[in-house]
Amino acid sequence: MEETRRPRLFVSHHSSKYDVALHVERALARHDVDCWIAPRDVEPGEAFDSAIMGAIRDGAGVLLLFCSQSDKSPHVKRELILADNAHKAIIPLRLEEIVPDDLAYHLASAQWIDWLERRDDSIARIAAKAHQLVGARPTAPVAAPPRAADPHAAAADDLHASILAQASAPPPAATGISVRTLVIAGLLVAVAVMGAMLFMQGVDPKRTEVAAAPATAANPQAAAPDVPAPAAAPPEPAAAPLSTPPSFNCKFAAARAEKLICGDEELAALDRDLNRAYRQLDRVAGPLRQQIAAEQNGWRVGERDACSDAACVTDAMRQRITVLDSQRASLAAEPAE
Repeated sequence: MEETRRPRLFVSHHSSKYDVALHVERALARHDVDCWIAPRDVEPGEAFDSAIMGAIRDGAGVLLLFCSQSDKSPHVKRELILADNAHKAIIPLRLEEIVPDDLAYHLASAQWIDWLERRDDSIARIAAKAHQLVGARPTAPVAAPPRAADPHAAAADDLHASILAQASAPPPAATGISVRTLVIAGLLVAVAVMGAMLFMQGVDPKRTEVAAAPATAANPQAAAPDVPAPAAAPPEPAAAPLSTPPSFNCKFAAARAEKLICGDEELAALDRDLNRAYRQLDRVAGPLRQQIAAEQNGWRVGERDACSDAACVTDAMRQRITVLDSQRASLAAEPAE
């Protein structure tokens, strides 16, 4: 008799929802469904991006832990693109009562499941879908409640409808005449009127100084020769040195996020706290040290350095500190083998 295949889902999540991912994994395990979660399941020495691509390709589908952070995460968006390319089903598990924005295109045709209440029913529906994707039945019966009798499923259907409406909305109609064309036409009309006025006054337009035309950045020679050029703007004063610098040398700050940190006392303090959290995790990481280092580098490049303002950098570092402290506590609580 052919052995029943046990389905495995790739869990796409924001780093701040790592603990939720572990909780969902434990619940699905009771329904004979396995989960692949980054960075935990990246093998030591394995390239982070290759591991994710392989896990998506080999898995039964992708379980998305949808929240406001994952909706804005470039990593989550890339994972959904990989899932689309691999023709993998996407199962969105909604953690917050919000409508997707950046991920609306990828979730327009997905069947939504709510995690807000009745979580056992949500887990049962996810498990039933996972077993359906591999063409197998679970060893234990997994019965999902009727859709019409479940108000939360109805709410998910309403959300699904709003996403479809948003994804199918036509783009605004483009105007037939560009602003540049209108500006050029206006200038031509002005020149024609000026030439007519000069002709009527008996003035030869060819001898008229072109200085009457306004000077612009694209045509600095249009200014009258006797008008002095404006003085160059004084250089911006250098930022005052921080009372306590961040964990890195600001002389080598290259990314915008690093420059923001080097110019703000609060961000510099957060960077030092982030370095503290990472060092403490590194001390208890053991064989996971290389894997955690790769994850930290991926977060720095993909999330922190992707920020364009101080508020984004602040949120990214605070969330990362929470994740690192949580991982350290989990590793420290594990009994030594």
